[in-house]
Amino acid sequence: MPNRTNVGRWGCGVSETAYWLAISRWPGIGSRRALRLQQVLGCGKAVWEADEETLGEILGLRSASIAKMIAERQNQDPAAMLERVTRAGAWVAAFTDEHYPAELRQLFDPPIVILGWGQPLIEHNRHLAVVGARRMTSYGRRITHELLAGLADQDVVIISGLALGIDGEAHRAALQNGLTTWAVLGSGFGHIYPRQHRQLALDIIEQGGTLLSEYWPDVKPEPHHFPARNRIIAALAQAVLVVEADENSGSLITVDHALDLGRDVWAVPGNATSRFSRGTNKLLRQGASLIASSQDILTEWGWVTTASQNEVVEPPLRGCAKVVYAVLTDQSRSVEDIVLDSGLTTAEVLAALVELELGGWVEAAGAQSYRRTPAKT
Repeated sequence: MPNRTNVGRWGCGVSETAYWLAISRWPGIGSRRALRLQQVLGCGKAVWEADEETLGEILGLRSASIAKMIAERQNQDPAAMLERVTRAGAWVAAFTDEHYPAELRQLFDPPIVILGWGQPLIEHNRHLAVVGARRMTSYGRRITHELLAGLADQDVVIISGLALGIDGEAHRAALQNGLTTWAVLGSGFGHIYPRQHRQLALDIIEQGGTLLSEYWPDVKPEPHHFPARNRIIAALAQAVLVVEADENSGSLITVDHALDLGRDVWAVPGNATSRFSRGTNKLLRQGASLIASSQDILTEWGWVTTASQNEVVEPPLRGCAKVVYAVLTDQSRSVEDIVLDSGLTTAEVLAALVELELGGWVEAAGAQSYRRTPAKT
């Protein structure tokens, strides 16, 4: 093992964040290696000043790999790097900092540093990640807005990835309903991706939200960045809600991380014939909680809503009947529309409507049309 007597001579400086910010830029370092260096040498200053032999012995890397790290370090000024980031309006938390999100430490490979643009992260009553297909349908857009509208009076932060489709709609719906939202990027702040979401990113900041990234501000988006950022989304959340997803959707990577971390996984049922519901419907078959309304979310969290306080009765429904009831309102809807929005087959919808009629929860409103019973809406 390396001689550790030099650690005391180096000491642990007051700008630990600056040192780890610089170290995070070393080629090939990665969070696991950074953690190993921190465990042996004790602090960022000691790691940053370690000689080539010490780094090589601790990391077990070839001299060529260590040489690349040393070469990068020779061009670094940690204090100036941190000043450059903060001068641009961002904040930085290193994995050794007290204000580093504790949830990220649960990851096998937590980010060495997390950069934030906007408000510092504060704990909310609930943290909900909302993810899904980039090529969302009109149903996906509508249900996303309906679900988050029902959380408007709650202390919930909405977390997503600023991507096209469901991610972007989740951020928009959060802003429209006065909810805080955090966007985790697969690039640096200087390269917002996709470009058409630049204004959305600014809106998030202006309305009290935060953009988060583990990448230096000038880092461009790369394909491998997005699966990596999904682990951060999952870690920050207490539950992950998938609205629409194909079987190979990147949002299912977020689900995998959530399961590894012991987070709740929820899914919105979709049209059985839509490719963008194959992933969500599969999650439901595998045991994910079915979310068809904001009331379902509140129920999962065990919250008492204003409606329940006013003694508005919620039907004790399960399965297809619960899904059908969720898409009905006090306005007349045709069976065809109910089938389309519920994702169920016509036979399943008709059977559910019979059950709901017998229970007094819905009534016929014309030929092949139904609505919720007025006394129970």
